[in-house]
Amino acid sequence: MRRASRMGNWGEGWFVVAFAGVAAAIAAGTVPDVIKGWLGEDRLLLTGLCVIAASMFATVNLWQQRTKGVGIVVTLPTSDGMRPWSTQWTRAAVDHARREHDSCFAVQPERSPLTDRRGLLLFTHELVSARLAELSEADPATPVSLYINAKLSDAFDLGAMFKFDVRRELRGVGAGPEAARAADPVLPQRSERLHEDFFPAIRVSGRLKEPLSKAEAERAAALATVVEDPAEFEAAPDGRAVAIVVHLSDNPVMVGQALRAASRGCGDSSGDWQRCRAALVVDGRQSNLPESAADFELVVRHVYSAWRAWSAARPRYAELTPRLFVAAPASVAFALGWLLGHVVRVVAAPYETEPG
Repeated sequence: MRRASRMGNWGEGWFVVAFAGVAAAIAAGTVPDVIKGWLGEDRLLLTGLCVIAASMFATVNLWQQRTKGVGIVVTLPTSDGMRPWSTQWTRAAVDHARREHDSCFAVQPERSPLTDRRGLLLFTHELVSARLAELSEADPATPVSLYINAKLSDAFDLGAMFKFDVRRELRGVGAGPEAARAADPVLPQRSERLHEDFFPAIRVSGRLKEPLSKAEAERAAALATVVEDPAEFEAAPDGRAVAIVVHLSDNPVMVGQALRAASRGCGDSSGDWQRCRAALVVDGRQSNLPESAADFELVVRHVYSAWRAWSAARPRYAELTPRLFVAAPASVAFALGWLLGHVVRVVAAPYETEPG
């Protein structure tokens, strides 16, 4: 497997600091004489100017030294090898991470006949977790952006692996609420707008579990419709699973395909084959999500809230296995895995409807 690589902008920062130091030295020797020539020997005034200048210098210095954190770029291969867009995506993500952060850490494992899917995900999680632990020891408040390029089922299961990865939060105890919020990873999403590449889509934190306010619920309903008992779904009376169908991308046939697979039976990402006795649909219809963090986080909370309400109202299904059928941005799939991956199994597309 290919391990990880690190990149940073320290060379450019060193040059800026050196240049600023030389300029400050020159100014320190000439500016006081110039001021005296204009204002005379007024010591009180000169002292005030010195205090102001020192404060400004300290502020600029602190601003220059502020941390912009690290960008972690994860690219997971598919079972049939890397697709052409994957390489392009990775290059774009690394370039964006280097521009927006102090350093970039790229994880791009290679699939081999000796490496199964689970092993690939575990290897990736181990590398990223080690980097997060390293950051925690250095500064718990270091901002982290996690770029995910993977099949939706892989992104979901990888997100589930991070659910109980609490080392950053434990290191951050005592650093204050602002530092704790800064330590929550942000998931950038590839933009489809002209002249833009990525935008911060979702902050992975406990806020994703918060109930929706009335205004948020109205906005969420405009983004995606919740169908609690879809008419086109043919329930399997002997089914041992329930289907959660999340359609948040422009794929108009996805809902129908997912409901048919759930009814007839299909395998999930672990290979377990089951039929579904009931189904819940969260359908964004035929439009992509607006490219804003507020809407991306809102729709994730919308899915989580809808599932919690649906399952609470149907305790007779409590013993059945929830299965997720998802068509959405990778950042949404990862966040849903972080929220639901400990109890929900994901079904990879195309759906395998034959047992075994």
